[in-house]
Amino acid sequence: MRFLEQYLEREVRPALGCTEPGAIAFCVALAASKLEGKTEKVHVTTSVNVYKNGMYVGIPGTNEKGNEFAGALGAICGDPDLQLEALRPCRIESVDLAREMIDKGLVSVVCDQDLSGVFIEATVSNHNHSVLCRIIGSHTNVVSLEIDGEKVRSSERFVPSDELDFTPEEIFESIREITELEIEKIFEGIEMNLEIARFGLKKMLPSKETFSYHENVSLGYKIRNYCFAASAARMSGVPLPVMSSSGSGNQGIVATLPVALTGEYFQKSRKDIAKAVALSHLFSGYIKNKLGRVAPICGCVTAAGTGAAAGITYLLGGARETIEQAMLTILSSTTGIMCDGAKESCSLKAGLGGQEAYSCALLAMDNLGVNSEQGFISNTLDRSIENIQVLLSKGMSKIDSAIVEVLENRKRKTKSPE
Repeated sequence: MRFLEQYLEREVRPALGCTEPGAIAFCVALAASKLEGKTEKVHVTTSVNVYKNGMYVGIPGTNEKGNEFAGALGAICGDPDLQLEALRPCRIESVDLAREMIDKGLVSVVCDQDLSGVFIEATVSNHNHSVLCRIIGSHTNVVSLEIDGEKVRSSERFVPSDELDFTPEEIFESIREITELEIEKIFEGIEMNLEIARFGLKKMLPSKETFSYHENVSLGYKIRNYCFAASAARMSGVPLPVMSSSGSGNQGIVATLPVALTGEYFQKSRKDIAKAVALSHLFSGYIKNKLGRVAPICGCVTAAGTGAAAGITYLLGGARETIEQAMLTILSSTTGIMCDGAKESCSLKAGLGGQEAYSCALLAMDNLGVNSEQGFISNTLDRSIENIQVLLSKGMSKIDSAIVEVLENRKRKTKSPE
């Protein structure tokens, strides 16, 4: 299998709702599918990053939010075969059952402050049996499945091979001879993300009669609106899938829509648009591999925005040096935007990432932007990423725990009687 085909199969996948509660639902659903008898109790332990991202985000097809509902619904109606779309079969009547389980104290989701990255451990049980499912590293990477304390082999389809490791040289090489199969896969994602963007534009933004939006706005503003609308719909729990990128739906939105809209605007060929979007996905994943799948900084701006800047610059005819300049420019302008958990306002960051990607591509095409060592930006992409790694490990290591503390305090105040 070609590298690009393998990458698209592994890292560019449909997801329903926010990825972290989707992964919790998948983990619980897989455990529940192995439990003999009815699930009576659900207990989930997550890393600080997963916990933070699921606390206040909408659950697709419901009016509910949060990790507990994701876990409860995973046990009641989740389909593990659908992985990050595990809650697709759930209907509104399942919400009452989930709420009943939560109100009775039968569902608990706790955060282990000593764990980071992607970590989910779900235990489902009844009076006679219990099943444990553990996910580590990526959102569907099942590393352990235990029935009544005995380890069993998990289905191979849930466990990806070792993490793909690749270089910028391999990224550029992989898109030179793109196949029709790869083009079809990329356009499947483009259409999926355009669909939820159009839904958001129609249903979630004010009408043109009351909103000063016109069809002849700049391309940059159109990109921002589309990314905003798609993310707002997704984070609010609209039951439409998005094509994710490197384990993130918002990252998938920002990696695809700005590049596809630019290609459409400049009337580029289907093949060129597919190459540019592939470049975007790959550089987004490259940065996420270096900085971590879930990090204290916003991935849909830092990683996906950088990937989109590369794809847009490619479409505009930029050489490799120009593409790297565009990526360094957006990293310089957006790194440090922190991730304060998944929620509706993530759409603002998605919109910012999309528009900034386009702006930085234009700057690079005019040989402007960052092209020298400045601050944490070095003279190459890899050295700049190494500097960001230092910032994350030494300067921002406690941010996620602090954010969880703020959110937990809010939750306690909300539950406290007046």
